[in-house]
Amino acid sequence: MAKKHPYKSTHIEHHADGSHTVHHHHESDSSKDVKGAVANHDGMMDHIMDHTSEPNGGEADADAGQHGVAAAPAAAAGLPMPGAAPAGA
Repeated sequence: MAKKHPYKSTHIEHHADGSHTVHHHHESDSSKDVKGAVANHDGMMDHIMDHTSEPNGGEADADAGQHGVAAAPAAAAGLPMPGAAPAGA
């Protein structure tokens, strides 16, 4: 199976407060390395997936609030709502 990203390795620093630093090393040009700080394990996994794989089918729709969950349970679970600004915007 062919690799679908330009990185040769990923290093993760785990910090005592539960945050992480994720560093993707570009395969041929270190000026194209990507390094980011994330608050928790979920953020670490999201960072890795965002930089090394294609989104799963329907993921963009779910992020836009098109997840099929009714408004009250979606809000209680912290799911995005239709028309709401994306997280981090």
